Amino acid sequence: MDRRRFITTLLATCLLPSTRALANPLTPFTLKEDDESASFVIELEGNNEHKVFTLDNPPRVVIDLPQVTRIAPSTAPKQHAGIVKDVRTGHRDGGIRIVLDLKTLKQPKTHIRQLDANRSQLIVSINDPDPLMAAVTAEAKSHNAPRKAIIEIDAGHGGKDPGCISADDHYEKYVAMGVADYLKERLDKDDRFEPSLTRDSDIFIPLHERVLMARNHHADLFMSIHADAAPSTSASGASVYILSQHGASSAMARWLAESQNSADRYASTRDSEIYSDDPDVQSVLIDLSMRGTDVASQKLAQTTLSNLGDVTHLHNDRINKAAFAVLKSPDIPSMLVETGFMSNRGDCQRLLRNAHQQQLAEALHQSVADFFEKNPLPA
Repeated sequence: MDRRRFITTLLATCLLPSTRALANPLTPFTLKEDDESASFVIELEGNNEHKVFTLDNPPRVVIDLPQVTRIAPSTAPKQHAGIVKDVRTGHRDGGIRIVLDLKTLKQPKTHIRQLDANRSQLIVSINDPDPLMAAVTAEAKSHNAPRKAIIEIDAGHGGKDPGCISADDHYEKYVAMGVADYLKERLDKDDRFEPSLTRDSDIFIPLHERVLMARNHHADLFMSIHADAAPSTSASGASVYILSQHGASSAMARWLAESQNSADRYASTRDSEIYSDDPDVQSVLIDLSMRGTDVASQKLAQTTLSNLGDVTHLHNDRINKAAFAVLKSPDIPSMLVETGFMSNRGDCQRLLRNAHQQQLAEALHQSVADFFEKNPLPA
């Protein structure tokens, strides 16, 4: 090698940082303190092995970090104004020892906060937790807090399916959408719930697809809102229905179920992904029994019946059962609410008023809240 190449190589080698320094970067730490408390935080990579203990005469907290080999010098002044008098660092058994000299001995608390797969923070809190420690505690509690209950609100009919039509040409689909909108608005303001609409405009959705939407949203409760008609114009008042596994509970319930289910005549197998892409799903949605959800649906229906009775006339004071297609979800408590009869002039006039729709939504909101208070979601 000639003299020029030798000098160039030597200079390049001297200017490069050492491999040892790159492999062992400086580890910084922070210290926050006041007269009564302090919080020491250091970020660790890989193994977060540590040991924290106290010594007296003089009082101090000792932090041993076997996996840390190089630590950044403390930027804090030597004379501290708070509970910590001094911070000293040194090597110990191949690692680093950090000593916090205290004015009075206080027992420390330690916490590991995982940042990602390879990084974590060691937090040593002396006496009372500082804001960082409080944030860590709050974060831990938030993971154990109950999640919001997902409420699927189904506004009946829509689009080319108007539902029932009153004698003076008012459509059920608009009444159902109005009550559903007010209910969603109320649930949106309640931190306990996360509402979802099967439709938020005047569109047609086949009945079994509404059930599938609730399942895709992982709904905890399904509520279908209607305002139906009856063969007789004298029938009036609100009713609550759950799925019957063994036929309708009354002739009126059977007639209503057949009327609602007939909406599926507008759906074709070509238009529905359920039918064309996954026929097994259709079979499951139609044929699976409610079993455990039947009991929950009865509890939901009972409290709903009671709350509706506070704001409107009831058609009857019992839970009705019928084979409504939208109630055939095997694992979601479900009910169908008939808010009144479009075929009854008095009911229809009330159902068209915004104020009455809001009252109905308030009663349904209260019913959802009552149900989950008595039947909380599993942790």
